[in-house]
Amino acid sequence: MMRKWIFFWLFVLLLLGGCSSNEKKEKQIDANKDITTNETNRVEDNVEKEPVVDAKLEFDEESKIIENLTIPTTEKELLQQIGGIFTKDVPYEEETKQRWGNFGLGAYEGELTEKLRQVTKITQDSTVIFQALQYYIGSHAYERTITELKGFTVDWYEPYLPEPSEMEEKQNLVDPGKALILLDASSSMLLNVEGKQKMSVAKIAATRFANTIGNTHDVSLIVYGHAGTQNNEDKQLSCTTIDEVYPLQSFDPEKFTQAIEGVQARGWTPIANAIKAAREKMTDSKDNVTLYIISDGAETCGGNPVAEAKAFAKEDANRSVNIIGFNVDQAGENSLKEIAAAGNGEYISAKTIDDLNNSIKKTWVPSFMEVASKSNSLLKQWEQSFDEMKDRTRLADKIYYASINEKSRFYSALNIMSAEKMITPETSKKLTELIENKANLVLNVRNKLDKQKMDENETNRQQIIERVNEWSNRMNKLRENQK
Repeated sequence: MMRKWIFFWLFVLLLLGGCSSNEKKEKQIDANKDITTNETNRVEDNVEKEPVVDAKLEFDEESKIIENLTIPTTEKELLQQIGGIFTKDVPYEEETKQRWGNFGLGAYEGELTEKLRQVTKITQDSTVIFQALQYYIGSHAYERTITELKGFTVDWYEPYLPEPSEMEEKQNLVDPGKALILLDASSSMLLNVEGKQKMSVAKIAATRFANTIGNTHDVSLIVYGHAGTQNNEDKQLSCTTIDEVYPLQSFDPEKFTQAIEGVQARGWTPIANAIKAAREKMTDSKDNVTLYIISDGAETCGGNPVAEAKAFAKEDANRSVNIIGFNVDQAGENSLKEIAAAGNGEYISAKTIDDLNNSIKKTWVPSFMEVASKSNSLLKQWEQSFDEMKDRTRLADKIYYASINEKSRFYSALNIMSAEKMITPETSKKLTELIENKANLVLNVRNKLDKQKMDENETNRQQIIERVNEWSNRMNKLRENQK
């Protein structure tokens, strides 16, 4: 019996010892957890937390711009429209060309969708949403297209109409020998004087002289400033391109007219290089050689025209450089006077068209010519009329195509907002009206400017016809009186 009790108490002691051990282990584990948690907290406390960027701030700035944006309702406001932030880098030729169908929104569709979602969360006002469309995907082409159409002009063919008095003064003309006409075709010649483009007036002056002097002497037409543009990246091309468009020969009215009509004013003013090219061309000639320069300004290519004029005149005692400064400012006139003096020539100031014509009469006195065919020569204007219509329409259509491309983007954005239920059906309807109103405005501006330019060009053509008819009638009466 005693043995049983001994085994019983041994079992109880073992059981109590096991429980005590388990309790110690659990306490140790809990203590370890507390240590780990504390260490983790201390690490997190020492980590520098990155600031949260408030994307709303950026949009708030955009929303202020959008709300103050002008929706064009006039031609002037259309001219002032700046391209959308997603479409400002679309090439001009792409933005103004005819495209068929809905061509979508391109790579920026996702970003634009998020922008529109932000706008429509703030407001359902159709005007503000339309301002947003204009801010994000409006066309950047209106200013350039409208300006190009307004500046479009036609150099209508106008025959030279000599006066009998010019023939009487011919006896005083010094033999110029071979005559090289240097015509300035720099970008400044695109400007107007007395409502006419300088280039157009200068072409008539050059033709007048060539027509006169070419009866007895060989003439050449050399042009400069006609290459490239007035932009810096084209300066090298513009300053080094000197072309003889009418080779030295007797005057041929048809060939000379064709040569000079093809000249367009575009770039910089390389007077020095032009004189140098003329000198090199005539280096081996033993004849009298005279340069006749028609220019509206000074050298802009960094050359030394005074030195080149001296070098030209030094080639032979009978060589000279004559300059007509057409509508030149004081600084330009001083520079051109110095060039003429260095070239043993004469400088003539022509502030107006009449001054230019009078200068030509006195300096390059033409002979009286039979002009019975002058009226017939105006038939050349019929071909020009077709080109005028084609070129004018092309420029006008660029305005229209810019509107169509903008309108397509607007509708693509509208479809996205409607499909994703960003806007109500009522807002969608109002937005449609605003899109169509904008397109109709552009179309009306396009048609109005096209009509104005057509009328303006035709008026200029009719004025030439009237001058030719008046001159022809007067010459016929003079011939009758001489019989």
